[in-house]
Amino acid sequence: MNYLLHTMVRVELYGLRLPEVKPGDDLARLIVEGASREAGGLRDGDVLVIASKVVSKSYGLLIDMRRVKPSKKALRIARKTGMNPRMVQAVLENCDRVLFLIPIKLIADRFFDGFMKLAENPENARRALELIPYMLVVRRGLQVYTDAGLDFSNHPENVASIPPENPDLYARKLRKRIKELSGMDVAVVISDTECFPGIGSIDLARGSSGIEVVSRRFGALDRFGKPKFGGVDRVADQLASAAALLMGQTAEGIPVVLVRGLRYVRREEGVLDHTLEPEAVKHIFRLILRENIRVLGLRCLLRLIA
Repeated sequence: MNYLLHTMVRVELYGLRLPEVKPGDDLARLIVEGASREAGGLRDGDVLVIASKVVSKSYGLLIDMRRVKPSKKALRIARKTGMNPRMVQAVLENCDRVLFLIPIKLIADRFFDGFMKLAENPENARRALELIPYMLVVRRGLQVYTDAGLDFSNHPENVASIPPENPDLYARKLRKRIKELSGMDVAVVISDTECFPGIGSIDLARGSSGIEVVSRRFGALDRFGKPKFGGVDRVADQLASAAALLMGQTAEGIPVVLVRGLRYVRREEGVLDHTLEPEAVKHIFRLILRENIRVLGLRCLLRLIA
């Protein structure tokens, strides 16, 4: 009698609750202590997904909005959008360029019933839309953020955190410090929540250290010996999204998730190593437009925005 033996494949996720993180705190130590409490300590090869917000808190990357002085440009944008002028100014001061804006309240008003189905409390949802009727999509370094990544949630009144300008650098620092404290070589992914095209949000990797960010298996042979069009998985982003299931987006209080059992390729690279330069993005966009017009015709392209 023949038996087909299967090797069990399992990945475990542990949510690490930390005390309230303050500027100057040794975040790596808090994480090591949290792993001891929640997961029996760190092990070689573990992956730590860390919310960008706690990194910002520990390094003092905070903005006192009462000290922000709106410029003429900020006042002009605020007047046209209904946004808080201090908020607009804070975004302008923490980005390289404004790319476009999203009229989130107008979209919600247009598709109100569907939008409110996503709200736990419709009244609170309306208040949130009144506070942030528009989102400014900006370029910050090589990455794109909504509202420059400013985050007001789970902060005292008039305080916002701003993401690290070079998240890969902070991921390397944390990884090095964690190894000093625990003796374990782990991978680190710094995650952040962003708007998802369509409806909703998704957690992305903003920085990393010690893990292959994007898999290198394009054209690898499938089980039938054919080269497949795929195999370029955004591993760090997938980890960030998986960790978000435990982190939540409101008051869960789990800013770090330990991923154990994942087989991954260790690499000394970061997210920015796989981020296109602005000029390359422009060239790709122009190429897509040109080929669409050549193959499908201008009328087909215009129907998208008509």
